[in-house]
Amino acid sequence: MTPLLLAAEVACPAQAILGEGPLWDERANRLRWVDIVGQRLHEYDPVTGIDCSELLSQPVTAVALSKQGPLLLALGDRLASLAAAGEAPCELNGFRADAARVRFNDGKVDPWGGFQVGTMHHAGTEPVGHLYRLAPDLSMEVRLSGVTCSNGLDWSEDRTTFFHVDSVLSRVDLYSTEVETGSMTGPLGSLAVAGPGIPDGLCLDSDGCVWVAMWGGGEVRRLTPDGRLDRIVRLPVSQVTSLAFGGEDRDELFITTARDGLDEGRLEQEPHAGDLFWCRPGTSGRAANRFGGEL
Repeated sequence: MTPLLLAAEVACPAQAILGEGPLWDERANRLRWVDIVGQRLHEYDPVTGIDCSELLSQPVTAVALSKQGPLLLALGDRLASLAAAGEAPCELNGFRADAARVRFNDGKVDPWGGFQVGTMHHAGTEPVGHLYRLAPDLSMEVRLSGVTCSNGLDWSEDRTTFFHVDSVLSRVDLYSTEVETGSMTGPLGSLAVAGPGIPDGLCLDSDGCVWVAMWGGGEVRRLTPDGRLDRIVRLPVSQVTSLAFGGEDRDELFITTARDGLDEGRLEQEPHAGDLFWCRPGTSGRAANRFGGEL
């Protein structure tokens, strides 16, 4: 069956260097997202169209919500909390990634209230990264090793399956998870994602389908649970990084993009590279999980 083609429009002309990590905050009715290279934490209001951003002292690679209110941030080689806009992030638990070789990348709170966040090799060539989990008690454990570029991640609604992207391998790996604790109990194979482009961020919708942003491919693709490609969102930019469902009914799709590494000629061809995009995907998503610990 031919995939359904959808078009995305510019929601905000943000011109981010490396837009990433969109996340719908239902309490604030805002989309939170980051510009990793620009070191900015963004907050977008789709009602007014206003996007506010805050410059941080380090690259910010992921943002997550907590039950208590403060935001949870991945900042280059460390984790931090942010109580309110304008305040300095407060470092958590003293953990540091090996900044000489890796930095933090994508992260998301799991259904059990822990924050899972991966690292990536700076040059994207060596499998020295990990996927970590910050538990609600602020202890840190390794969930995966030997990762080159840990990227998109999400969990099935029934809590039995974990989806994880290592972009260098150009596939979505699946792992079985223990329903009560979230412990990973073994590999389940992978979903092949054919080019153009390589998989970056991902999220699952309420139908159990996987939406994957294709870096270098100019698309977002939806894969059914059996791996069939059934929808494609086309964008006028090549470097599509991540996506999240949002809006009052969680039936809107927000998509981040990047201009990092594009030369002048390419930027002339892609004037909206780095902008935040939006579309109606024809389905809805799920509420973002919130970190269960005290920040």
